[in-house]
Amino acid sequence: MYPLPLFPFLIALALACLARAVSHDLKLFQSVTPPRGWDHIGRAPSSHIIQLRIALPQLRFLELERHLAEISDPSHARYGAHLSKEEVEELVAPHPSSVDAVYEWLSSHGIQREACHRSPAGDWVTVHVPVARAEKMLGTVRHSRSPAA
Repeated sequence: MYPLPLFPFLIALALACLARAVSHDLKLFQSVTPPRGWDHIGRAPSSHIIQLRIALPQLRFLELERHLAEISDPSHARYGAHLSKEEVEELVAPHPSSVDAVYEWLSSHGIQREACHRSPAGDWVTVHVPVARAEKMLGTVRHSRSPAA
């Protein structure tokens, strides 16, 4: 089974969490057309475990872009002065209130912090849940597709 991409919706969800209105005002952000040559095979099994990845806003991303432009420009004084992994992670780290909002939302759906995994920079939260729970959390219905025979 090939899952439909959830990335655009998860970005919208993370931003909506910040507004604390997720449980009341979920709206479709984007409908993704499946790739040509893939067939709809029906609803995803409700017990099938899927991975939800929630992107958190990166508050200093523009600063990261500036750094990258400077160190990539042969005419700039900082050319070649690459950032360390720790410096990059610091620049993409989300605000603590964003993290709290996502964990609060997950907790409201019975998912404890211990069941979640955060990326090294903390800008992604990943959780594995059954399709039925994901559908309830996201107010959606999940379908499966596979390559056409």
